[in-house]
Amino acid sequence: MKTKQSAEQYDVLIIGAGVSGLGAACHLQRACPDRTFVILEAREAIGGTWDLFRYPGIRSDSDLHTYGYEFKPWYGKPIATAPEIRNYLDEVVAENGLAAHIRFGHRVSQAAWSSA
Repeated sequence: MKTKQSAEQYDVLIIGAGVSGLGAACHLQRACPDRTFVILEAREAIGGTWDLFRYPGIRSDSDLHTYGYEFKPWYGKPIATAPEIRNYLDEVVAENGLAAHIRFGHRVSQAAWSSA
């Protein structure tokens, strides 16, 4: 049995719910509150690299005071572990109402633009 899928329309499509995608969504909400958007995430969790890799001792090699978002300052140790970064990103999602905009299990395999 085939199911009918409805097409959702958005002003902005953000690919990936990692550090960059979540940051883009937060900035978009602030700068263009009238724009609709969705975040497509291939995996079943946010965080990108910080969720994907789970080996012992994984941590940032960049100072989180500069790697973190300006709108949510980092108050922990400058060099953070992956679980600390994942918790930080979870807080960003919760504090900015992003969960409703994320679609998990959506892999983008191709994109095209037409101005027609």
